[in-house]
Amino acid sequence: MVAVAAVCSMAQAKILRVNNTTGSGAPYTKVDDALTAAEVGDTIMMDGSNDSYGNITINKKVVLMGPGYWRSENGVSGQGESDATLGTITINAAAQGTVLRGLNMEFIKINASNVVVNRCHVEKDVTVQAGVSTVADNCIIHQNFIGGYVRGYSNNSYANFTQITNNIFSYPGGPLVDNINQGYIAYNTFASARQLDRDINVGSHISGCTVEKNICVGGEYSIEGNVFKDNYFSGNVFSSIYNTNAYSFDGTDLTIKNKQLSDEDAAAIAGKGAFNGDDPYVISGIPAGPVIQDVTVPASVEQGNNLNITIKLGVQK
Repeated sequence: MVAVAAVCSMAQAKILRVNNTTGSGAPYTKVDDALTAAEVGDTIMMDGSNDSYGNITINKKVVLMGPGYWRSENGVSGQGESDATLGTITINAAAQGTVLRGLNMEFIKINASNVVVNRCHVEKDVTVQAGVSTVADNCIIHQNFIGGYVRGYSNNSYANFTQITNNIFSYPGGPLVDNINQGYIAYNTFASARQLDRDINVGSHISGCTVEKNICVGGEYSIEGNVFKDNYFSGNVFSSIYNTNAYSFDGTDLTIKNKQLSDEDAAAIAGKGAFNGDDPYVISGIPAGPVIQDVTVPASVEQGNNLNITIKLGVQK
């Protein structure tokens, strides 16, 4: 406990716990109340709950962290543990540098620069630079399961220097990534298809982007003014790799990883997709960070002596 407190002190930040379950005993039951109490750089830990925490708007730099998603489905934790679920998260300009981790939400609207979305389950869309008058540069969308798309606001308002890496996309429409300028789009798995054989993965409104090491559904293509290299294209509208259909995604991220491939398909996707690269997709979205691996407490001590407790800490990758 002393070690954990020291880490928090060195970071000069507090951890505020939120749980909206009746009788939980958490200091906060609403995320908005925790945001009001938080100072710049604080971490808000959201417990899993059967009830949604609703829509929130963030106006200061914080870390908003949940327990991950699909844990029981992937054998990571016991049955019955819920996600920290939200509706729409809106991140405004004053909250630049905000980090979202381990959450399950419907939409993310990013109106600030240097925002990180990591190991989250996004039911629908991530809008980077959610309006013509906003600026959302240098944002990172990394290791997420995304049911919709990641796009800048419009064809006339691109998001600059966006990193979109090691995500799994399951939306049966397209394009899934678009309106990005000078971005890096790599190691993504586009695990869905639609009925028409089009460039559903990366749209035509990107400029100066590098698109590499992705697994894509559909025919091969390139867009002038961008670099496309070492991507895999299945060559038909139904993915031969992940067994998806035009309107639904079949299975969890564990199903994707453990799908049995032919030798030919395995060779074709080697080194590509969400489970590859220097920092690959992590099953169940459990956030990285220090965890208590073991605690040793003596059965008894003599009166007047110290109670020596040994805590073994590890870092979850």
